[in-house]
Amino acid sequence: MALKVGIQLYSVREEMAKDPFETIRKVAEIGYKNLEVANSRADQDPGVGFDVPADKLLEILGGFGAQVVSSHICPIDETTLPAIIEYHHKIGNKYIGQSVDFFPDYDTLLKRCEYYNQVGKTLAPYGMKFLYHNHYQEFQKLQDKYVLYHIMENTDPAYVDFELDTFWAMRGGADPVEVIRTLGSRMKLVHQKDFSKTTDSPVNLWTVKDPSKPIATREDFGGGFDPKDFCEVGTGTMPIQDILDAANQVGAEYVILEQDFTQLSPMESIQISMDSFRKYQGISWE
Repeated sequence: MALKVGIQLYSVREEMAKDPFETIRKVAEIGYKNLEVANSRADQDPGVGFDVPADKLLEILGGFGAQVVSSHICPIDETTLPAIIEYHHKIGNKYIGQSVDFFPDYDTLLKRCEYYNQVGKTLAPYGMKFLYHNHYQEFQKLQDKYVLYHIMENTDPAYVDFELDTFWAMRGGADPVEVIRTLGSRMKLVHQKDFSKTTDSPVNLWTVKDPSKPIATREDFGGGFDPKDFCEVGTGTMPIQDILDAANQVGAEYVILEQDFTQLSPMESIQISMDSFRKYQGISWE
């Protein structure tokens, strides 16, 4: 099976805030029919973040030939999870994830793994899985091992899988291809963007940040990178064909565009990335 192309709707967040349905129509016309939603208000809306009932969403997406294949949702806890499950099961979304997490120490890391397992165990009867999505802080080492690999070893494959953001893995000093191979069959989705050829920022953020100081909070995360570090797929320096090949070798399902920042208009940006995706091998357009 070849990878299917999708988009994290955070990539067009400004347009989504103005008119989500028109934005999804335009995104689908460009060719992104597989959608990953970003909902940071699950305590108010358990769905996709813009207060649309599940039945209505299915009707609208069906008109565009689109579907929700994954999600980033927060908060996920015992009060929000039942409604999240009900909504996302109804729309056929099998992957529930969160966009970011922080680990001040090893004990906290193990507690978070317990949480991921518990969420995944609650999702399992509905044919759904919890996905862990990384940034660069998962490529700090605790007890001489990447945080990401501790998460892999301390979560149950029956309940927890991974969505590797290859850009952030590279910014953490790791080789995305090797990380994909290590995650193996638990590697379900790839997040892809590209690293600019013109930025003067270092690829490895640990050359400007202290790798011995844990990224323990959202405030710690910021700094040391520039929005101009980001560029459209196929226009930068990342070995994207190698990444796609590795993802196919381990049986990943989707490559999801997530364009954190762009120097272009969002629609122009995602069109350029789509044009690039169409040139790569190992992608399915069915």
